[in-house]
Amino acid sequence: MVSPIIFCLLDLQDYIDSGIIESYLLGLASADDIVLLERMRYIYPELETEIAMAEYRLQRITEEGGVTPPAVVWNKIAAQISWEKPPRNKRSSPENPTYILQPQKYTMTVSIWWRCAFIAMGMAIIALLASTIYFYNRFHQMEDRFLRMLPNIEQQQPTRR
Repeated sequence: MVSPIIFCLLDLQDYIDSGIIESYLLGLASADDIVLLERMRYIYPELETEIAMAEYRLQRITEEGGVTPPAVVWNKIAAQISWEKPPRNKRSSPENPTYILQPQKYTMTVSIWWRCAFIAMGMAIIALLASTIYFYNRFHQMEDRFLRMLPNIEQQQPTRR
C-alpha cells in the first residue's frame, strides 16, 4: 500500500509502474489502494489513459491466451451433469421406484375486490343478526307489557252478557 504522504515523494510514472493499476483492474487491490487510485484519477487525468491501456492489455492476454479444451472434457462434464439422455437399460427397476415430488404450479389468488365484498357481506350479516336480536327483545318486552296491561283492560270494559 502506498500512503498519500509517501506518494508525494513519488512521481506519477513510478506510481504507474508499481502495478497498482493492474491490481485494481484484477480486483486484487486493497481498499486503501482503491481510494488512493480514485483520488489520483481525479488529480491526474492521464491516469485514465493508463487504466484504459492496461485494461486493453489484460483483455488481449485473456483472449489470446485461451486454450480450447479437448472434446473429451465436454463429454465428461455433460455426463456428470446428466444433460445426455441415460441409456435405456439404466432405468430404475420397478422394485426400487424413484418418486419426484413437485409443488403444484397453480396457486389460488383472490382479488382485493373479492376480499372487500366478503368483508362487506360479513358486516351485513353481523348487522342483520344484531337487528334481529334487538327486535326479538323488543317484541318480548311489548308482549310482557301487553300481558301486564290485559287485566286492567278487562276490568275497564263492561262485560257483555
